[in-house]
Amino acid sequence: MLSSKNSVNLMRNFALGKGDRLFQDSERDILKLVFWSHNISQRSIVHTTKIPQQTVSRLVKNLLDKEVLHQTDRISSTSRGNPSFELEANPSFAYCFGLSILLDAIGIALMDFAGNVIETRLEELDDMSIENVLSHSEQVIAQMMQKNHISDTKILGIGVGISGFFSATDGKMNTHHMIEEWAQVDIAQIVSARFQLPTWVVNDATGAAAGEGIAGVGRNYKNFVYFFISFAFGGGLVSNNELLRGTYGNAGELGDMLPSKIYSHPNLALLKRILIKNNIAVNSIYDLHNHFDVNWPGVDEWIYKVQDSLDLVATACSALLDTQAIILGGHIPVALAEKIIPRIDVYAQFRRGAQRPLPQIVTAGVQVNPVAVGAASLPLRELCL
Repeated sequence: MLSSKNSVNLMRNFALGKGDRLFQDSERDILKLVFWSHNISQRSIVHTTKIPQQTVSRLVKNLLDKEVLHQTDRISSTSRGNPSFELEANPSFAYCFGLSILLDAIGIALMDFAGNVIETRLEELDDMSIENVLSHSEQVIAQMMQKNHISDTKILGIGVGISGFFSATDGKMNTHHMIEEWAQVDIAQIVSARFQLPTWVVNDATGAAAGEGIAGVGRNYKNFVYFFISFAFGGGLVSNNELLRGTYGNAGELGDMLPSKIYSHPNLALLKRILIKNNIAVNSIYDLHNHFDVNWPGVDEWIYKVQDSLDLVATACSALLDTQAIILGGHIPVALAEKIIPRIDVYAQFRRGAQRPLPQIVTAGVQVNPVAVGAASLPLRELCL
């Protein structure tokens, strides 16, 4: 993951503690538990973290005083003796923006501190140059802030998801040829300088996986593999609620498992070509997501072409990662995902009449602007969770 320089100076609106950090390790341990749990009390925090009771009480009081957390009026079901009220993240403590730089469009998402998606927008653009993308993004972000009555002092940071792979440990990306101007430049620093916010950059599939883990069905699984089915095919990996990034930030490049001369990549560019061949008008993959009929001629042809590819990648992910779930997301229409899921065959040998536990295969919960939503979750993940 690429992050911007001088992030500390750009967080001037938030009180930073020791080491110029927003939260110390013990505070983050508490925040993680509260964020990922729907109902947790101080007593449960002590039991889980093994942090002494007095320390937990002091830290929780400090987080409540700063309005990072809220105490609800719900009493924990595990409480014995004195009542222990449940805690939750305060949605209005801070907000994050996400920017997705797609091949022919941008997406913007606004997320609150509790991981709720407040608003998203998608704008298709003819010009994907740096200046045009940033100019349009500025306008949309300003409109969102005004509409939702959010002060710029409440913005924690901005995340960026973009199509491409990291080419070295310097964080620069080898982007798709359709967004050539974004290749091999310091994207985080360019965006950070424009918005004066701490900035993090991931590839589009990893970003979508990050958002699914916070705002989608991925929140039901600590470990999952996200299949990013869009103009291209990629993926993202989540382990114990954390993004797996790999050495260079390219973990989850699922498309590279499939030699193109042997396997058809399960992407929507292929589906679009097949549908057009069958006289189905498709303007873009985003239009395809919004207006799709699973009974169109050509749909079954696409499924037939990509079936072996999905079987192979799903089996490899299950065998290598022993993951709880495989989530089909990106820009694939829900009806298409639901049709293909029962046909995905994850191979596992039988022994004594049984297989090893296999992952559930489900459709993504974040169906609108998944990359932008995931990008918006990056400041939360990096600074708080």
